[in-house]
Amino acid sequence: MNWNWLRLTVPEPPGDSLSAVVRGTDCRTRAGLFSAWARALEFPAYFGHNWDAFHDCVSEKALWHSDPDGPPPAHPLTILVEDAAHLLADAAPQDLTVLLQSLSDAATVQDGDEDAHAYPDGFRLHLLLHDTPAGLLELAGRMRQAGFLPSAVPPQAPF
Repeated sequence: MNWNWLRLTVPEPPGDSLSAVVRGTDCRTRAGLFSAWARALEFPAYFGHNWDAFHDCVSEKALWHSDPDGPPPAHPLTILVEDAAHLLADAAPQDLTVLLQSLSDAATVQDGDEDAHAYPDGFRLHLLLHDTPAGLLELAGRMRQAGFLPSAVPPQAPF
């Protein structure tokens, strides 16, 4: 699996490259995560606050975040999660697996997709998980348990 859409980062990236900012402290539970991401990414009012609806809304937002009636955007949807160690910390472990799989699906451009050649790195979504080194180490351990981080990946610099 290609992880280039996902970064664990200590230094904050420049604000002009960000599409949305989510506070990890608001995302300790599944319900909190759904509410925080719906606000930050401006999900439609009919968002169902469940994993299927989350997957659909994130995928749509990644595909058409600049103009739903226009061509695919020229840059990826870039989401910063501040205090990322709190991300689903009070939720069932499988919730982190489902979240990361949904984001991976939304991020990855497939060969047959209409925006297949729009992104130089092949990803329409970038996720920056920002925290202290100790917070990122804790989060990386939970991500590894969820099957979403190779064991040797250290925190990386932003894009």
